[in-house]
Amino acid sequence: MSYEIGYRRPPKDSQFQKGKSGNPKGRPKGSKNFLTLLTKELDQKITVNENGRKKTITRQHAIVKRMVSGALSGDSKATLTLLDVLKRTGGLDASSGSEPSLGFDPAEVLAAYLARQGQSGN
Repeated sequence: MSYEIGYRRPPKDSQFQKGKSGNPKGRPKGSKNFLTLLTKELDQKITVNENGRKKTITRQHAIVKRMVSGALSGDSKATLTLLDVLKRTGGLDASSGSEPSLGFDPAEVLAAYLARQGQSGN
């Protein structure tokens, strides 16, 4: 019975020998993964001008401040991003006892909108 060479069947002489690694040197010491590099960059300090005063904060803190101020100024993309982050991190956890109140019932607003659309659409 002869060994057939083909798809996923390399020649025997080009296969790794038993007990030998295909990557003998392995990962170099000190090489960083993406998350480590990102964390290092976000932890660097920058100087910002806030209310006429210079302040030193981390880049991560600056990004959060920018996202929140964008959401407060009406940027819908920043608002959705902020809500998504809060939802993923448990900041909007409904099981914490009481649900945050919107000050209105979304179902009533939707019903009023649909009623208006029905009147003007015909």
